[in-house]
Amino acid sequence: MKKRALVVGSKGQDGTLLCDLLEKNGYGVTGTGRSELDVLDSGMVSSVVAQLTPSEIYYLPAYHHSSENLPSSSADLFKHSMNVHFHGVINFLDAIVRVSPSCKLFYASSSHVFGTSESGMQNEESILSPQSEYAITKVAGMEACAFYRKVHRTFASVGILFNHESSLRKDHFLSKKIVKAAVRIAKEGKGVLELGDLDAQVDWGYAPDYVDAMHKILQLDCAADYVIATGRLHTVRDFAEIAFNSIGLDYRHHVIEKKNDALRSNGRRMGDATKLRCNTGWRPSLDFPEMVRKLVELEQAALI
Repeated sequence: MKKRALVVGSKGQDGTLLCDLLEKNGYGVTGTGRSELDVLDSGMVSSVVAQLTPSEIYYLPAYHHSSENLPSSSADLFKHSMNVHFHGVINFLDAIVRVSPSCKLFYASSSHVFGTSESGMQNEESILSPQSEYAITKVAGMEACAFYRKVHRTFASVGILFNHESSLRKDHFLSKKIVKAAVRIAKEGKGVLELGDLDAQVDWGYAPDYVDAMHKILQLDCAADYVIATGRLHTVRDFAEIAFNSIGLDYRHHVIEKKNDALRSNGRRMGDATKLRCNTGWRPSLDFPEMVRKLVELEQAALI
């Protein structure tokens, strides 16, 4: 019997890639965005779950500061973030308990729940130290999943995702800025790109590998939290150098560093995905240089 999956937040990078992956694996996939399903309407959520009877639900919505028009106050920001990261997933967890108890749920969290660290790696046992409205409300969603696991025996797994990139990133994301600038400058023969701290370090992975991890997590017999990361740090300088070099350019001739850029305040986070690797056999398909070169190739192809 064909498995059915409901992907909530299917229009974003991860949702698009996940829907493609599930369809290739023979699933019947229903994807929903903001216009199709109000995650705050518990009756609507329950009705959709009852009608679809999915074997798997992937809850991916995120109210991220860098991709939204910011409310005028922290209070408003907390309200909107809690609606998306906490109240929405609660409605799905409750619907599973009441109308589809065998359904498995995946909740997409973020490495931001760990705050920042100047040394070591973060894993599932690391102390949570959220330092923004986004991160605090993601922790709330994680705690909701843990509560339903313990009290209702619901299969609710959490993926703590570190930075992951693909050609589907929107233009304001750092990876997309670098890749688009490199391709544009190569085509036009001139130009510059302004970036923040070139020595800022990031644990960067390839987004198709990360949605593969999401799927693998829901194939396990027991629900749990899992860090999804490469466990390797690379600088913004590394990213720019590889991207520009892949099309025959020296980044030093085209990249200008602006030390006051907001990137400097993002800190350093590096994930330890040992638990994920051991329990699922997951491995990234591309290493960092291969990923950057792949993104450049895809950007070039998109312009043809």
